[in-house]
This record gives sequence, C-alpha cells and structure tokens, in this order.
Amino acid sequence: MTPNLGAGWPAPVQPAPPALLRLGWDEGWHRLWQQAGLPGSLPARVMRTHRGRCVALGSVGETELVSDSQRSQAAVAPATGDWVLYSTDTDGSAVIDTVLDRRTSIVRRDPASRVVKQTLAANLDVAAVLHGLDRELNLAQVERFCVLAADSGAEILLVMSKADLLQARPERESVRRSLEESVPGVGIVETSSVMGKGLDQVRQAAAGNKTMVLLGPSGVGKSTLANALLGAQALAVGAQGAGATHTTVTRELVLLPEDGVLIDSPGLRAIGLWEADAALDEVFGDIAALGADCRFRDCTHRSEPDCAVVAAVHEGAVDFERLVRYQRLWSEIAEQSEAHAERVRMQSRGRRGRKPRRRVRRR
Repeated sequence: MTPNLGAGWPAPVQPAPPALLRLGWDEGWHRLWQQAGLPGSLPARVMRTHRGRCVALGSVGETELVSDSQRSQAAVAPATGDWVLYSTDTDGSAVIDTVLDRRTSIVRRDPASRVVKQTLAANLDVAAVLHGLDRELNLAQVERFCVLAADSGAEILLVMSKADLLQARPERESVRRSLEESVPGVGIVETSSVMGKGLDQVRQAAAGNKTMVLLGPSGVGKSTLANALLGAQALAVGAQGAGATHTTVTRELVLLPEDGVLIDSPGLRAIGLWEADAALDEVFGDIAALGADCRFRDCTHRSEPDCAVVAAVHEGAVDFERLVRYQRLWSEIAEQSEAHAERVRMQSRGRRGRKPRRRVRRR
C-alpha cells in the first residue's frame, strides 16, 4: 500500500512494494525515493558489501549491485543497512544510482588513519552492546562501545550474554550494578542463547520493523545470540569461552522471523571514536552535568581550582577511575579532531576559502 505522503507531495514514482515495509521502509524513505527524481529506479536495502559490490534485498529479492563511484559513491560509499536506489545498466548489470541519506550510522575512526572516518552500519534504531558473562568486566571497553553507539543516534541496549556460563546470581548482579553505574539510564537485558533466557526482550527491542545492530569485541556471543534470535544456525559461530575468536568477517543484515531487522558485525578490535564529544557527554552524563558547575568552562577536571567534578570525587559521589576513563576518551577525541582539522587545513591551502572545521576542547 502506498504511504500517505500528505498534501503538497507529487504522486509517487511508483507504489511502495509491501516487501520493503518488512525491511523498515516507511513514509520518510518513500519521500526520499520521490525526491531523487529517478523514476526508473528501484529501492533496496544493503545486506552486505564487498569490494565495490554489494548484495541488497528489495521487492524482487536479493540482487547483486555494482557500486559505481561515478554515480553513487562520489560522497557516500554504500554500507550495510543503507537504502539505495538502483537501475539496470546497458550491459544488464544492476548499478546503484544513489544512496539515500542516512538517518543514523555507526561511525569509527578508520583503523589505518587518524583523519578518515569509516561507516560500519547505517539506519539503525537500536544498538545492542554485548558483554559476555564468561569474562572479566572491562568497563572502559563497554563505555567505549556505548559512546560509539550513542554517537550513531540509535537507542542503546546493554546485553549481558552467556548467563548460563556464570551460574552464581550474586556475581551476575554485581556485573549488572557496575553496568548500571557506568552507563546510567540504559536498558540492560541478561541473556542465554542456550537456555533461551532474555531472547523475547531482545526481540521486543526490534519490534515494529526496527533495525538492531549487535556490537562488541570478539567472543562475546554476537553470532550465537543472532542465531538464537533467528531460530536457525544462519551465522557461523566460534568456540565458547573467554579465549574465543570471532568468526563473523563482514557485517550482515538479516530479517528476524516475525518482526525486526538484525545486523551482526565482526568483533571490533579497533574502535577509535570519531568526533563523538557529544556522545561521550551523553554516556558520562553525571560528569558532564557536574562540569557545568566548574569555575572554568574548559575545565579538564585535573588541577583547576573550584572544579565541581574533582570535588565530587573527593566526596565519593564520582568514582575516580570513571573520571580517568572519561578523560582518556576526551583526550583521544581531541587528538583525532586536531588531526582531522590539520588535514583539512592542508587540503585548503591554495584555495580561496577554508573549509569549516570542528574543534574539540582537550580534556
């Protein structure tokens, strides 16, 4: 059924195929399809990408698409989760004409460069950050993934996976309390793919044809959880245990059996943040709120007089190690921002105008 686009919009290029609704298609995407001015194009959602090509799912099923840099990739390279418009070329191949503007995206600093960003997945509604209960809790790692997720614009969900491997309830409750204190206000679900525990809660987070991405380091059980949600061994999994290595080698978009879209991702060893200062203050909201009462607006919360954050540490209201983790992430973001600004300056030399750059205060 064609969505109601409201008064003032021209007649749709063609009716929105019902099959697209299952992939998360809605009135907003249909509107962008209209505005693109490509009446011969068809929409599809990217399932996976590989070296200039991608596989996308649309009204005609799975289609292999060529990503033509002259037509679709001048500014945006297709990523898993993107909505694209494609058409058939003269040689019969399906070619991407354009990538529709993203609503949200998981973006990190390219592991090979401090000055280039890399989009991992696009158009996400929920970012599930996994911690495996078969390993020691690494709060710095969890917080980093949560900042990455918050920066995307998606809702964050913390998943304590592999609950069957940590039988002692007091220990599980201790981990939960630490996560609640580290990322306050974020929903937490305890799951066991073996026992089926918590799976309905995770499914509910993706209800309404929402898109959920699974994030976390290698071996936390992302593919095992994905298979449990899918009800089939659709994705390869590695050995269980703290020493497990990831087997997922590419980001893969799949449909959940009843409702929702899932993106599984490889374990991320390098998760450099990209201009995520606002997301950092969101995850560390307690420190950011206290910082508003510091004497100096650019207070680093180290040795400045009348620092509200340091005072809170002395009073026991803020954990000192949490402040240290916050400062480390701030320093990393500031260094990345400065490196990127320098690259922009180098590119701008000899040109009339200078490109605007974003500066992040160093913590």
